[in-house]
Amino acid sequence: MVTGWEDFATSLAAAHGEGFVDDFCKSILDERRAEEEMAFAKQQRIAAATQRLEECWFDGLGECHMRIDADVYWHWILKEGRQIWNDQSFVREFKRDNKDVIVKSRSRKTMVVRP
Repeated sequence: MVTGWEDFATSLAAAHGEGFVDDFCKSILDERRAEEEMAFAKQQRIAAATQRLEECWFDGLGECHMRIDADVYWHWILKEGRQIWNDQSFVREFKRDNKDVIVKSRSRKTMVVRP
């Protein structure tokens, strides 16, 4: 029997609630769910890094409208097929459900205003 885990679980429950402890235990026991949680955490780090970068248009390349982790990209390809990222309705729904992937870009073109 492992000792000390009861205190750890109690302190987690006090800080985050019982639901958090249950989800934590399930993610440890379920390998697929653990991988999904890790991918979600990586995606949040990517989103934080994206916010620190200055996004802009690149001539000939178009607009960067979202950034996703490679694990998330391949997860959806394996699940739905390789054409899934070309489906505009899927991309729109994906961005709606995962706000962290959206990149807000702005033009860097110089504009001269004539009076």
